[in-house]
Amino acid sequence: MNMNQRIRFGLILALILAVLLNGCSAKRNCPVTEPVWVKPPEDAAVLNTPEFEYYFVNEDSSIMASAWWAGSQKDFPLVLEEGIKVGWFRPEGAELIITGRRLDGDAPALESHVPCCYPTRFQATGLYFPSEGCWEVNAKAADKEINFIVWVEP
Repeated sequence: MNMNQRIRFGLILALILAVLLNGCSAKRNCPVTEPVWVKPPEDAAVLNTPEFEYYFVNEDSSIMASAWWAGSQKDFPLVLEEGIKVGWFRPEGAELIITGRRLDGDAPALESHVPCCYPTRFQATGLYFPSEGCWEVNAKAADKEINFIVWVEP
């Protein structure tokens, strides 16, 4: 390898390393909310008996969002894809309004699909993150609210 090739190789290697380290740094700077290991409430809309799982939970446990991707037993990253199904428990029959924004860069707002007319506490939803990165998710139902932060992988 001649001197020009070595310089080019070194520059390419440095660029690749910088890109990789920048991605790690961004993830480290994202104040991800740790989900808690809790048993959700019994609900007529859920066929199975409630079992302990990871959830994001507000102070009075009136709103809970499934964090099925979290935990050492599963260790699935939250990956950018067509849509992410998330089960929620909220005040019975209350309309669930979900919003979100990217904290570490510009991106369109989070899109959510909240089907109508779930009469019990359970509510199935679809969340659509338009880009990878650090995302704050906010949800409101009746006079209750929850906020949490997640990292979305590419």
